[in-house]
Formats: sequence, structure tokens, C-alpha cells
Amino acid sequence: MSAVKITNKIVYKNLDQLFKDSPREPLDSEKRWVIFSDLHMGDGGSTDDFRTNSELFVSALQDHYFDKNYKLFLNGDVEELQRYPLKKIVRHWTHVYELFAEFAKTDRLVKTIGNHDLELATLEEQPHGLKIHEGYRLGHREDDIFLFHGHQASKKYQQHNELVGFTLKYFANPLGIKNYSVSHSSVKQFKIEKKLYHYSSKRNIISVIGHTHRPLFESMDKMDRMKYKIDQLCREHTEKKGDRASIEESIIAYKNELKKYHKENEGLNVLNMIYHDIFHIPCLFNSGTVIGKRGMTCLEIDDKQIRLVHWFDKKLSKKYLKQTGYAPERLGESDFYRMVINEEPLDYIFTRIKFLS
Repeated sequence: MSAVKITNKIVYKNLDQLFKDSPREPLDSEKRWVIFSDLHMGDGGSTDDFRTNSELFVSALQDHYFDKNYKLFLNGDVEELQRYPLKKIVRHWTHVYELFAEFAKTDRLVKTIGNHDLELATLEEQPHGLKIHEGYRLGHREDDIFLFHGHQASKKYQQHNELVGFTLKYFANPLGIKNYSVSHSSVKQFKIEKKLYHYSSKRNIISVIGHTHRPLFESMDKMDRMKYKIDQLCREHTEKKGDRASIEESIIAYKNELKKYHKENEGLNVLNMIYHDIFHIPCLFNSGTVIGKRGMTCLEIDDKQIRLVHWFDKKLSKKYLKQTGYAPERLGESDFYRMVINEEPLDYIFTRIKFLS
């Protein structure tokens, strides 16, 4: 047996145990979920990645998700403990923890650990008394949505986690270098996603991860999603569904964005692969990150639908307001906007997983 197969076998065994040990909560039609990951909260200083989108994040939670009775799922790397002491993080972002506590008071908060906040697992008491898990399951009838951070798929990364933390804390911080992680390596991203994709397809489950900072919907990244969207719009144009002029403008907008994205990632062929299966199986989802350059992404589960959502500040990005084909929703009178990128019924996704796996 090759080294790769042995490693995968070990990873699958560990994930099976994590799945078995994870609490399972049935999806209630009256409950809504929002899933965020990778906040990387620091001390509020210049190297704190969370600082840029912190106001956007707090406003989205406070003025949208809390008021609309969503249950909040924080899927790992909430605190950046590889760079900052927990006391400094809690002291600077007290108002954020207080908001988390408001969700927790009404049993509307679930929090898991990631590789950058593994230290939390050793504490007798969590910040503001919040409970923490390594994995969690949402039950959709007999099917499972398995939520965990995703670093569990990288045995090597777990082994060297302390060394990474030492480097960040004592070299990167003093030099003012911002966070470097697996999210900066497309090759590492792809390897982790590929393992989790095959694991999920073999187990006939949906896995929801963070870790790589790359939003995934139905196992597709941004490039693949845009290609499918262009194909769909071309079909609508041919079948004369809707306003053809508006459809044409949308095709051009998506095409230009795809060209730009491809140019920015030139040479990284892994970005254009769907994990080498005969059939594309929609079993892997990623909520992305709160610390994106153009805003933050999350996943919502509402009324048996799952959707990928992009939140942005118009001061930082106005392209979705200028181009057709997008339908951003303004948050009150603020400069913040919520935009649904993709949405599908869970029944439809699980049916495809069962028949195609």
C-alpha cells in the first residue's frame, strides 16, 4: 500500500471517530443556521486580521442574524492563539464575546476548535463560558451534515502546529507580518479539500469546513461556480427566459470576472479541478472566511435550503452594486450589503450525493 493511501486511511479513521463522537442535532424547519469560520481574532493591533471586517461582522450578527432568529455556528479559528495571548484577545474584543454570549443565552450558539485555537481544548473554562466542540452534526432526516474545521484532514499540519505557532508569535508579530496559513497555498488547499471530498462522498454525507479560507458550494470553488453560472445564463438566453438584454449583460460581467480571476491565479491548475471523479458530487462545502480582502462569506441553512452568502462593505468593494447579474441586499441604512451567491434545497443535494457517489 502506498504512503498516500496509508495516510488517507489514517485520516478517514480519525474522521470516522470524530463523526461518531460529535453531537447530533436534528434540523428543525423553524430553526435557521448561519455558519462562519476563520475569524482569527487578535489583539486589535496592525497585524490583527480580524480588525478590517470586524464592524461588518458585528453588524451582520447583531442587525441581521440575531434579529432573524438564526443559530450561530463558529467553525474554528475564531481566536488567533498562535499569535496572541487569549487575555489580550478577549480584552480587546469584549463586545464581540458579549454578542456571542447573547446567542448562547437562547441556545443559539455552537463553537468548534480549529488549528489556530487548539489551545482552547486545554482550558477548564472557555471565554465567557462558551462551550466548545471539535465536531458537530446536523441531522436532515436520516442524512448528516458534518461540521468541523478541516485541519483534521492534514496529519502533517497537526503534527507541526506548535512550530507554526512559535514562528508566528515570535517572528511574524514583531516584524508586522500578517497571518500566513494553509489559505495562502492553493496546492495545500486543494490537497485538503480533495481528501475531505472523497471522504464525504464515500460516507454519503455533506461536510462543512473552514480552514482553507476558500468558499466552496457543492464542492465547487469560485472559478467552477462562475463557469456553471455562465452556462446557465446562456441556456436561459437561448430559451428566452427573462429579459435577454439583462442576461447578456450578466454573461459579459461573469465572463470578465472569470478572466480576471483566472489571470490572478495563472499557473495554479489545481484551481480548475473538481477532485477527479467521474461524477461531480456536491458533498463538500466551505463557509470561507471572515477576514477576506473584499468582505466575508458564510453559509446559511434556512427552511431546508443551504446558501453561500457574501457580505461586503461598499467602501471596499462596489463592483456588485455597479454590475448587473447580482442582487445585493442592503443592511438597513448602513454601507454593508448581503448577497446570495448560490442556493439549493438540501433534499436535492442529498439525492445527488446518494445516486452519484
